[in-house]
Amino acid sequence: MKTLIKSSLKLLMRNKSFWFFLVIVPLLSTFVLNIHQMNSISLSKQAENQIAELDDVDEKVAYYASQGAFVVKVYDACGSELSEYMLNKVAGNGAFSVVRAKAPDMDKAAADAKIKRDGEFDRMGAALFIDKNFDQLMAEGKETEALTCYVLSDDGRFEMLDYSLRKELAGIKQAIDEAGIANAANALNARLAAAPEKEVVKISSGSTRTLTTEQENRKTAIGYAIAFMTLGYVFTGIFIAHTVIKDEHDKVLTRLRLTGMSSFKYFASKFVVSALATFLMTVVLGITSFAIDTEKFGIGRAKFLLMMFLLGLIFSSISLVIGVILGDVMNANIAAFALFSLSSLLAGTFFPMDATSSLIKALSSMMPQKWFLDATEMLFVGDSKAYFVLLCVTLAYLVLALSLGGVGIKVRNGEE
Repeated sequence: MKTLIKSSLKLLMRNKSFWFFLVIVPLLSTFVLNIHQMNSISLSKQAENQIAELDDVDEKVAYYASQGAFVVKVYDACGSELSEYMLNKVAGNGAFSVVRAKAPDMDKAAADAKIKRDGEFDRMGAALFIDKNFDQLMAEGKETEALTCYVLSDDGRFEMLDYSLRKELAGIKQAIDEAGIANAANALNARLAAAPEKEVVKISSGSTRTLTTEQENRKTAIGYAIAFMTLGYVFTGIFIAHTVIKDEHDKVLTRLRLTGMSSFKYFASKFVVSALATFLMTVVLGITSFAIDTEKFGIGRAKFLLMMFLLGLIFSSISLVIGVILGDVMNANIAAFALFSLSSLLAGTFFPMDATSSLIKALSSMMPQKWFLDATEMLFVGDSKAYFVLLCVTLAYLVLALSLGGVGIKVRNGEE
């Protein structure tokens, strides 16, 4: 068996494609880990009970609409203390995600044209345009000119927004009448300071974990890294399957059986080689990962590498079994890419699956990467059960791969 392992390793090392995946894939994974990733959940959290700022008026707000948020895009041509007070009050309501783009040069006609386009190519519940003369128009009682509200969806929460805006505008008008335009903001802030403080407490259920914005971004980066490494691990198993296919084609396996070696030992040696190749790829990933700070992982370098190694064991074994059962190099390569793309997509490594249907979520729960992302969340919040989850998931998929592989190989040999 040692001879088979050594010979298989030599054949694998002679494969130039394997060296490509061994070196390039870990480099790409390290690269995406070092990029500051932003996902829709973290963007949505930025707009929780506060104003989220956009760099320019053309930036889309669709990504702020995750988890069912009612997004309100604001084109602010004023930027006064009174308009700032109004937006902060609306954002603090908690029912809306207020996303503002400062546009000091925008007028009503330009706002109408911009919102008409954004209403077609962006996704939001409503839009607001704050006139540059907001304070003066409010003092003159021209609320409809000072603030224009556009309905861009049939969401029933617009009525809540309309009520909230009317309430805040009425309060601003009253403050202007009592203290004048110059002192209205101070009067409103003093009134706000005298009100009881509101404390927001987030409660998560047993099946969910509350992550910070930075942790959500780290999870996104780790998800991309998992996707890249999955590609490498899958093709590592396929390259080993190529040697099995070649052995069968050249009747090497037949001659080995004539010597008394069982099929179990032969395929066991291939699984050992896949585990060694997985370890090598993980080592290369560990070496390249020293180019970035440990805090970039969010869970520690050693834990991250352990996760990747266990994930590699799963996918290299599954792809090895698939390649051997198919018995054809081209079909094995196509199956490997299909395995990588479908599993990574359904697992949510590219984008969150929170808003998908129950069927898609059920399919997602069958993907190994989904469980590794859940374990990442557990490690973020300090849950030690993550190691038990990783171990159980790895063992379960390995047993499944070996069982199906054994049955499939016997059936295939019987057909031959």
